[in-house]
Amino acid sequence: MTLIGLARALEIAVNASGLTGSRFRALALVRAGVTSGSVMASFLDVRPPTVTSVMNGLVEDGLVERVRADDDRRRVDFVLTAAGSRALAEAEAAADRALESLVEELAVEDRGDAWRGLDLWRTALDRRRGVE
Repeated sequence: MTLIGLARALEIAVNASGLTGSRFRALALVRAGVTSGSVMASFLDVRPPTVTSVMNGLVEDGLVERVRADDDRRRVDFVLTAAGSRALAEAEAAADRALESLVEELAVEDRGDAWRGLDLWRTALDRRRGVE
């Protein structure tokens, strides 16, 4: 129940910033260097048509652009636009505020442990993905 509640609180915050969870994840992946739709689908464990649908919407809204890959003219990659970077930053700030609000519910002496716990989960996820 803890993970469900935490995920929901973050989802509400991200949605309030104007992005859906799918769009938020897609923008974050593009910023992290995952620019291929097929790689993104694999990373998110969804079918490629799902990624295509999300990315089409992001392109239409001017949050990402399609660009021809330098090494393979047949491949199209995605690049964040300035508007996409701003939308992602706003969503991340909203998520941070939601976490800060939740942490304030803890005793002062426990707040550092909560933040360190999140850092440990990020480390575990990064190692799982092969990112150091």
